[in-house]
Order: sequence, then structure tokens, then C-alpha cells
Amino acid sequence: MSHYLAPDATPPLRVLLLGASGPGWYAATDAERRDVILPRLMAVCAGWLDMGARLITTLDDDILKVGQPADTDHTWYLVYEVPSLQTISDMLHAFRVDEGGARLDRWFRLEAKVCRPFFPIEAL
Repeated sequence: MSHYLAPDATPPLRVLLLGASGPGWYAATDAERRDVILPRLMAVCAGWLDMGARLITTLDDDILKVGQPADTDHTWYLVYEVPSLQTISDMLHAFRVDEGGARLDRWFRLEAKVCRPFFPIEAL
């Protein structure tokens, strides 16, 4: 028998959302980004809080990049604590929902990695 315990997947879960701007973002005008895309993105992210997701941190690695990502396929990362796997599914689905002609998956890619706290560091 192994002396390692099975990973604890008891909620709340952690989710790492990996995002990237797609061709639609780069083809959009400054006015479309300002007036349509970014307000829709902010509304969706605010809706995630209403779903019970708690933002832990964000990272945007565009300091030394320009243009559409090609090396890792992602340029921004969002870490949330969420109450359930269904919450994560609902969060991603919100990118597919058309609100006034604005579907975020037209401009962005989003992927989720379901995680748990990294116990050695969390114990510090």
C-alpha cells in the first residue's frame, strides 16, 4: 500500500483559466474593443462572482510579447476558487452566450484546468 494519500478533490476547487486573444480580437477595431468586447468581458467576469467563484489572482504575460500568442497558445491566466465542477462549466459556457451580438468566444479562447491547492506551499 502506498504511503501517499489520494488527492483531496473536496470543494472548493481551484481552477486555472488559460486565455488568449484570437484572430477576432486582432481584427476588431479600437471602437469595437472599447464599446463591445471589453464591456462584455467585464460583465461575464462579474457574473462569475455571482456564481460563487472567488478570484485569487490574475497574470498577463504580454510584457515581452506582441500579436497573437504562438508559443504557449495563452497569454493570460486567471485563478479562481469555485464551489463545484458545474461552476467551472458554467463559467466557460458564459463565453459562448450571445448577448446583444457579443459572444466572447468570437474574440477569445478560454480553457480550464481543474486543480486543488498545492498543499506543501499552502501549509506555510
